[in-house]
Amino acid sequence: MAFRAQVNLVLDAMSSTFPNGSSSFSTNANNYSNQLMDLHIAYVSAFGDEGTCAISGQEKTIVANHNAYSYMSVAYDIEIITLHGLDPEGEPSPADIAEVVEHIEEEGITVLFVEEYTDQTAVNSIVSETGVSIEILYTMEMAPSDSSDNYLSMMNKNLQNIISGCGC
Repeated sequence: MAFRAQVNLVLDAMSSTFPNGSSSFSTNANNYSNQLMDLHIAYVSAFGDEGTCAISGQEKTIVANHNAYSYMSVAYDIEIITLHGLDPEGEPSPADIAEVVEHIEEEGITVLFVEEYTDQTAVNSIVSETGVSIEILYTMEMAPSDSSDNYLSMMNKNLQNIISGCGC
C-alpha cells in the first residue's frame, strides 16, 4: 500500500516535468495502482481476519532469517520470528541458532524463510536439526536473480510461499 501511495507522487512529478505525457502517465499510474490494490486484496484474502488462514485455523507464523518483512507483519498480522545475525553474507551465532531451533520445535514450524541471496549453507544446521524446508522470500533489496521478475511478481511469489509455509 505504501507503493500505491507513491504512485501518485511519481505521477504528479512526471506530469509536471513532462506535461505532454500526462495522459499516458495517468493511464499507467492507474493501471499500476490497480495491480497494487489487487496484490493487497490477495494478501488480505489469505491473512485477513476472514482470510483462508483464519478459516482453516492455521497460525500465521513464519520464521525468517532476519527482520526485512516487518511491513508484511504489521499490514497482514503475520507473526515473523527472526534469526538475528543471519544475513545473505553472514552466519548466525550458535545462540541464535539454538533459540530458533527451540522455537521451531515448540511451535511445530516446518518452513524456514530466507532471502533469495542467503547462503544456503548458513541455514543447513537448522535444517539438519529440525527438518524444516527452505522457502524464499524476496526483499527487493537487490536485483532479482530472474530478470523477468519485478516488484509485483516477487510479492506474488512471497504470497504463495507464505501461504504454503503456513499451510493455508
